[in-house]
Amino acid sequence: MKAQLKDGFEIDIIEEATGDWEFLEVLMDIDDGETGLIVKAARMLLGKDGLKKLKDHIRKDGKVPTLDMVSALQEIMESVNSLKNS
Repeated sequence: MKAQLKDGFEIDIIEEATGDWEFLEVLMDIDDGETGLIVKAARMLLGKDGLKKLKDHIRKDGKVPTLDMVSALQEIMESVNSLKNS
């Protein structure tokens, strides 16, 4: 399954992750304030290669801005939810 950011960047997601109970647990823990788990959720959803592609897309001056990464992950999750509901 592909997800798309507002800027047109497309990325493959691991569709099985969206139906995985442990992925849901990680998301719930993030909602409960364990923000460090955002990295784990990203790895589960995108895989190692996908996460690297996303970081390379977001990278500015050699750095990956945290807020840009979080925003992109949120867009990806919204895109996934839209695809699953259509």
